[in-house]
Amino acid sequence: MNSNYDLEALKKRGFLKARQEGFFTLRTSVAAGNYQARHLLALENIANKYARGFVHLTVRQGIEIPFIKAEDIDKVEQEVKAAGIKTGASGPRLRATTSCPGNNWCKRGLVDTFYLFRRIEELGISCGLDLPHKFKIVISGCPNHCTRAETSEIGISGEVDFKSPDKKIGYVVYLGGCGGTAPRVGFKLGKIFNLEEVLLIVKSVVTLFKVKAKPRQRLALLIEEIGRDKFLQEIGL
Repeated sequence: MNSNYDLEALKKRGFLKARQEGFFTLRTSVAAGNYQARHLLALENIANKYARGFVHLTVRQGIEIPFIKAEDIDKVEQEVKAAGIKTGASGPRLRATTSCPGNNWCKRGLVDTFYLFRRIEELGISCGLDLPHKFKIVISGCPNHCTRAETSEIGISGEVDFKSPDKKIGYVVYLGGCGGTAPRVGFKLGKIFNLEEVLLIVKSVVTLFKVKAKPRQRLALLIEEIGRDKFLQEIGL
């Protein structure tokens, strides 16, 4: 690889420049953080062959391989794709959506978080989507909020609607949370939604953010600029 790297282009491909000159970190992701055994074997091989033989588990349910030489990036990328593994994202784009197991095996899970993850991706809202700034979506299967629903741009959690006659299970949605140097706690929308309503909210929020946010403006700041009431009107709530 040419030594005059396009760092932004490499970020989009899932390779982040390391502190050490000439080295990069590969960021990977799979649906809902569910790496299969074959994925792990492939990443082990890549780590031993092209890096220093270890991996790092990220807070967004991804696996990173540090200390990949710049000249090996193309070969590593080919092997990752051949193994059926996606690369992660950095920079001004949608990060990997994180999800707890939900009712797939957790005894407290109320909703199928993996199914919701797939439905969101079917909308074209998937890791690596170009946006004005970083944007995060998290899904929790119950009110325990193990994925910290209140602290991402969009947080979704399963919850029982005790106001309904048959105590239906639905979804609570939080908007406008973020981490970083100026962390914000998102605000909770005032009802429990069904699946299709949640998907519409996610699509509307991401679309509005893509159109109206300024470069390096998080959703929390866009909401402050527009005003919460007007923002909710513009996303159809």
